[in-house]
Amino acid sequence: MKKKKGWLSLLLAAVFLVSGCAQGNNESAPPSSGTGNEGTSSSTDSGSKDGSALAPAKLKIVLYGDESNRMKELAKTSFYDTIKKEINAEVEFQFLPWTEYGGGKTDLMLSTGEDFATYTDANYMVKSVAKGLYADLTPYADAAADLSKNVDEASFKAFQLEGKQYAIPVGNKPNSAEFYSALVRQDLLEEAGMTQVTSLGELEQFYDKVHAIHPELIGYANTDARRLLQYNYTDKNLYWQNDFIALDESVKDDQIISWFETEEFKSYANLMHGWYEKGIIPKYAATNVPQLQSDWNSGKAMFWAGTAARPFEGAATISQAVPDAKLVNYFLGSGRPKISRGTYSTAFFVSTAAKDPERYIMFFNLLQKNQELYDLFAYGIEGTDYTLDEKGRLTKITTDSLIPDWLLMNKNFMRFDNMVPDEFIAEYKAWDDGAIISKGAGFNFDNTPVKNEETKLNGVFTEYLAPIGSGFSDYDTAFPKALDRLKAAGIDKYIAEYQKQFSEWYAKQQ
Repeated sequence: MKKKKGWLSLLLAAVFLVSGCAQGNNESAPPSSGTGNEGTSSSTDSGSKDGSALAPAKLKIVLYGDESNRMKELAKTSFYDTIKKEINAEVEFQFLPWTEYGGGKTDLMLSTGEDFATYTDANYMVKSVAKGLYADLTPYADAAADLSKNVDEASFKAFQLEGKQYAIPVGNKPNSAEFYSALVRQDLLEEAGMTQVTSLGELEQFYDKVHAIHPELIGYANTDARRLLQYNYTDKNLYWQNDFIALDESVKDDQIISWFETEEFKSYANLMHGWYEKGIIPKYAATNVPQLQSDWNSGKAMFWAGTAARPFEGAATISQAVPDAKLVNYFLGSGRPKISRGTYSTAFFVSTAAKDPERYIMFFNLLQKNQELYDLFAYGIEGTDYTLDEKGRLTKITTDSLIPDWLLMNKNFMRFDNMVPDEFIAEYKAWDDGAIISKGAGFNFDNTPVKNEETKLNGVFTEYLAPIGSGFSDYDTAFPKALDRLKAAGIDKYIAEYQKQFSEWYAKQQ
């Protein structure tokens, strides 16, 4: 695992910028007024029905991040025409800041009964289903017939509760070892006279040397390094179910781990506190975590937690700020199998207030239906937004992002930039080789029996445990009080209930 898994530079890494449809205004897109080069792709499969037999529908798709001008244009022209032709629906794309994901305005929209769909994770899904906020999509599964051929079956199971489908997965890509590698600014590493980073000592040496040259840069652009630093504080192969629960993937059993009550957490917290004291994690992070993401995007940070795709995800943003930036993934240890949760990018839920859940699934289906539709939503219009060479390699003409670049990625359709080395493509496609699926993949905890305890525990996490785990507070000083709060909030009852449910589920998988 010490072998570096990166490639050349972010400038080249416009690779398969899987950007798609997005519109941030609050009105349905009007009919196309575009010219010939904005025309609708003829994407309906030969012999298949188009949307003319369906009653008209209006859908709202919420996406997170920034909305580009090109996105607005396509949402009113080619995207509009294609979606109208395929499923006879008008789609309003609304962008929200990432701070509204999994809470905030998203929760408000759900609780006030808005008709919309957006993406979720398994934990947010469980909480929302318990509140009756997600539509049961099981009766409409046939509407995702094309998508289901291009997205793994295990990805669908990850978003099921008691046999019911509450979200439709999208994407099919290497996902193992998410955030277990250090995504390093290779250009800064080489400027500092180093060639690689394969240990914690080398990573800290990298920070020291670059800090001496560029004191204006920050070190780590995050406050969570549980996975990245795992080789240095435990011999276990840990994988987290949520903030409180971990599994040891090196042991074939059903034993869950109460993370905050372990010696591993103590060792990890001490490492993070050392980083905070040293300045690797900037002091402002204690009160302004979102600034870390901004600093990373603007090229003001030295490293981040990596994934197989992160050397090119979000590449356009960073390359605009630092054209010569290079990113490479490094593992700070070796000898442990990579763990995967599955190959999906995300999954879309539909609010219970939706008038036509099936039509939403028809839209999700378009995103992973065929190459022609994928190219449209991911890259735009051929000849206007991109060109393809004889090998199907991509050259971007416009740099505006469409659908967020991480969301659509599907190995059956994704295209690589014509300047991406063949070596990188081979490494990316082989990233999951030897990986293991987490023994907890597909398990979704029903928090109903411990709902009150979970609410209290989340409060303790935010107020006491997150500052310790992020290095802001000294473990020896702060943890005794945090543990008292954890116990008072009901951690023992919560762990017992989680263990009971997990053991019952695990036994059925054997």
